[in-house]
Amino acid sequence: MCTELHQRGFPAADLSLVSTSSGDPLGSGIVVSTAAVRSQLGSRLATVYAPVVIASFGTGADLVQVRVTAVGGAAAYLSAVRADVRARNLAGTELTGNKNISMPARARAALRAGRVDSRLLITLGALAHRFSVRIVSISDAGPDAAASVPLRQLTVAAPATAYLGRLLAFLRAQRPPLLPLVSLRHHDRTTEVQIKFPAPSPTGLLSAGASP
Repeated sequence: MCTELHQRGFPAADLSLVSTSSGDPLGSGIVVSTAAVRSQLGSRLATVYAPVVIASFGTGADLVQVRVTAVGGAAAYLSAVRADVRARNLAGTELTGNKNISMPARARAALRAGRVDSRLLITLGALAHRFSVRIVSISDAGPDAAASVPLRQLTVAAPATAYLGRLLAFLRAQRPPLLPLVSLRHHDRTTEVQIKFPAPSPTGLLSAGASP
């Protein structure tokens, strides 16, 4: 798996092989769980080291899962995840009442359910202070991700060139962890702007009072 990832452009310096000599995956950000890794770590993979699946591919012996490493242990990490869901629920519900934001029913439901990444919530709140925002969709939690894994992509409509320029300037001026990946998609006379953050989603940003 390390070889495959490296051949597809992942930096070799950021890859660490899980083997009998490496002990455990702690210290890494994520674990790519293959049959070999599951055989090596057994039940400790899910109960101790990496309890949350952010993406899953294949079945049976070919199953590959991408898991978030639990800093501080599984119990502490899962507690932080639950607290983050509650914070996202409160912030998302508040945004559904913002008169500067229009959205389809599915996006509204995702916000109210705490399903939206905290970085997107912070960004959306900041945008609504500056623009009238029309949400096209909120999506992309990763294939077969756990229910607690938030949606990390927000698509908004830019109805005019001037609006698009101001929106892009704002997004590109942000700093990590609030600097998003931005792409454009042209649809009829409207440009759709896709605002996406990488996985895994951090916890505690809302309670820490992060701002753009």
